[in-house]
Amino acid sequence: MRFEPQLVQVTRAQWLRRLAGRRKDRVAFVFSGGGQLGALQVGALRALIESGVRADMAVGTSVGALNATLIAFDPTPGGVRQLKEMWLGLTEEDLFPGRFKTSWARMLVRGNRVFESTGLRRLIETRLGEASFEDAALQLGVVATELETGAEEVFTSGKLLEPLLASAAMPGIYPPVDIGGRSFIDGGVVNNVPIAPAIALGARTIYVLNATGHGHQKRPLIRPMDYLLHAFSLARSQRLVIEQATLAKERIRLVMLPPVPLDFFVPFASLQHTERLIELAYERTQEFLTGATETVLEKVEEGAVETVVPAK
Repeated sequence: MRFEPQLVQVTRAQWLRRLAGRRKDRVAFVFSGGGQLGALQVGALRALIESGVRADMAVGTSVGALNATLIAFDPTPGGVRQLKEMWLGLTEEDLFPGRFKTSWARMLVRGNRVFESTGLRRLIETRLGEASFEDAALQLGVVATELETGAEEVFTSGKLLEPLLASAAMPGIYPPVDIGGRSFIDGGVVNNVPIAPAIALGARTIYVLNATGHGHQKRPLIRPMDYLLHAFSLARSQRLVIEQATLAKERIRLVMLPPVPLDFFVPFASLQHTERLIELAYERTQEFLTGATETVLEKVEEGAVETVVPAK
């Protein structure tokens, strides 16, 4: 029997990913979690792409996973504009259905969430439909936490909807998401700034868009809940501190985009400052990329990590 070669149609996204996979110095954009502060990542992205920085992959946690996914499908200035338009069009009711009818007293009764994730599901379906990881122009990683074990899970293939919902499933706020018989919650619980997954996927230059970095905002410590949330934020930030030290075992260029000092507090579930956050991050990142930087090189026996930080 004669073998007849089949004509295989290669999509633009697949072609771009194949080309990116051949690069030795693969570049990643890494997006942290951060709720409504994820708007800061939109401004930072605009500055990065306008300055000519091009990524081969995007890796994100929680709200950062959504930002990472949308830019992975269109890593162009036009893609950033669409992302900004999406953020500016969001309302609190979109993300927290029934917010003004739901009492926070539900935190004290039986159940696993205060809000349904129907609004978030609708947002993802509207933007991405039935899209899969493989459809993106950039390699894509979405981080979630397995509820039972606390293990980190990095989704890189298959349909996008459920992994994105899982990555953003803030404990007690949204319901856990079942994927393959396992329950998953917010990736920020185990890895809020997913640098290690980006390295595992082959990145060697990493731009970190950390929406919760030191300097963004200070939570007023008034109520017991404020102390609880502040302590949780401190605990999440420690993995980044530890990873920056241990990254010296790899030859990685780590570009930490500067935090955006805020002279105002952004309450949970509030989107009233979205446009201001985007513009502040754009200006701050643009200043950083135009040369006001210093390079710190930490050497150890097995290799080195080059960390680019804002000049003091």
